[in-house]
Amino acid sequence: MKKLLLIFLAFAFSSNLANSQSTVINPTLNVPAQTSCVCNPNGWQPYSATINGTSQTVRCGHQFSLKCNDKVSLKSEYKCVGNNCTTKYSAVLKNTTTGAVVQTYASFTFPWSYQFLAAGNYSLEITPLCGNTRCTPCRFFFTVTCPVVCDCNVNGWQQFTSTIANNAPLTVKCNYQFSLKKTQPFKLVGKYLCKGTCVTKYSAVLKNNVTGAVVMNYPSFTFPWNYAFAAVGNYKLEITPICGDKRCQPCVFYFTVI
Repeated sequence: MKKLLLIFLAFAFSSNLANSQSTVINPTLNVPAQTSCVCNPNGWQPYSATINGTSQTVRCGHQFSLKCNDKVSLKSEYKCVGNNCTTKYSAVLKNTTTGAVVQTYASFTFPWSYQFLAAGNYSLEITPLCGNTRCTPCRFFFTVTCPVVCDCNVNGWQQFTSTIANNAPLTVKCNYQFSLKKTQPFKLVGKYLCKGTCVTKYSAVLKNNVTGAVVMNYPSFTFPWNYAFAAVGNYKLEITPICGDKRCQPCVFYFTVI
């Protein structure tokens, strides 16, 4: 009788031991199933993207078209596999044309909000972490354009530098009267600053200030301007800055050539 009782107890102990081991994913690591935390092939949930207050549902790989200063916001989550498993994230924002890193997020959180200040092509790569494992990242792409602001500037004309022959350079302003000799080399350097982000262009005309005859016409004028007057007389150089499609206040210089 005692022998049968001992056999029964031994069998019950073996069954309990087997049942306790069946709850372990990896007996070597002794990691219980309820504490596992691994990547999920379908972990990324749909994103909510909001641009200037207007929302839409997007998925990884979406291409956004934005203007400078548009406010974009992204909200979503990645679900790891396992109980008691909190997903963490890291992210990096890059200029895809130059490869330069615009911003790194060692500890990324949702919602993400951003305003691009410069035109270009960008990518945002968000990487979920389940435990210590880096899972499949989610990438978004952004094409950003900035409307060109270009207008005349009341204070656009900057100081000029002039040089006659081998004389020392002289700082002058619009309406200055020069006196120089025939065939003397003359050099004029200056610039006009438009309002906005555009590059200033110029046109110019050199006239005989007595007869009004055009001596030289410059549909596309550039600095520095180098010239030598071939004949004595009184002349006028009128330089017109162009901002976008606007012709702005010209700058005039006068020359007495002897």
